[in-house]
Amino acid sequence: MEDERDADAPAAPVRGPFRGRAARRWHAALLLLAGLLGGAAGVIYSAASNPQAEAPAAGAAAPPLPVYVMGLAFDGTPEPTPTPTPTPTPPPARLQSAEGVRIWSDGDSTSYFMTVALFQAWSALGGVPVRGADYKISSGLVRSDFFDWPAYLAAEMARYDPDVVVFMVGANDANQVRSEEAYAARVGAVMDLLYRPGRTVVWVGQPNMGRPDLAASVPRVNAIFRAQAAARPWVLYLDAWALTSGPDGSYTAVLPDEAGVPRVMRTDDGVHFTPAGGRLLALAVIAALFEPGR
Repeated sequence: MEDERDADAPAAPVRGPFRGRAARRWHAALLLLAGLLGGAAGVIYSAASNPQAEAPAAGAAAPPLPVYVMGLAFDGTPEPTPTPTPTPTPPPARLQSAEGVRIWSDGDSTSYFMTVALFQAWSALGGVPVRGADYKISSGLVRSDFFDWPAYLAAEMARYDPDVVVFMVGANDANQVRSEEAYAARVGAVMDLLYRPGRTVVWVGQPNMGRPDLAASVPRVNAIFRAQAAARPWVLYLDAWALTSGPDGSYTAVLPDEAGVPRVMRTDDGVHFTPAGGRLLALAVIAALFEPGR
């Protein structure tokens, strides 16, 4: 039904929510909208009022049409949710005492005497080894088909839930690494698997080697261990290469113990440790866990 009111009659005043400040805000918004629409309307009017402009002469290039960009007009697309800044993982506090602290240690055959000496020394300090000393011969992270360290570690962490984890592998990997990137991913994944709030992981690097092939390849895996540990605040990297090198940085089987007495630290194969060498590593692990000067 058509409106029979006089089209020229003044409009009735707007009531209700459009009074006062709200009316002024809406008025300003409508003026802005009118200005934006006016630009577009100007283009339409210009084309309609001058039809000849739409038919350029034969052979002449058509004049470019103006393009009006609506600037920052809201198109209805919701704003993306801001990505929250991740909270950095704080490093675990260095220990003040071993009393009651539960420790776990394992690795390949280079780790065995270290674990034996570590558990003895830790018990003397009042700490709690959660199991007996052990090692997995010829194991590493490259050949999970031979021994699956990630699966084993996950089961061990679930079973014992230690406060400190000490782990040492790499001698059997050094000559088998084909892709440093792939090996770094394996190392990082194991470090992540070992994480829980408040737990400290000590990743023991491989020592200086008396075998020429390992002397050449071990520094490469040690560099990967160091880099992956540096990216994870809960992991302490222990530089066993520096610890087991002579004054000139070369391999030596004889090194001073904690009392300064020269001891045979390495076996004749130039790879494994004697009990004295294991104690050298164990004491370095404990020193890394405590506050400087402890």
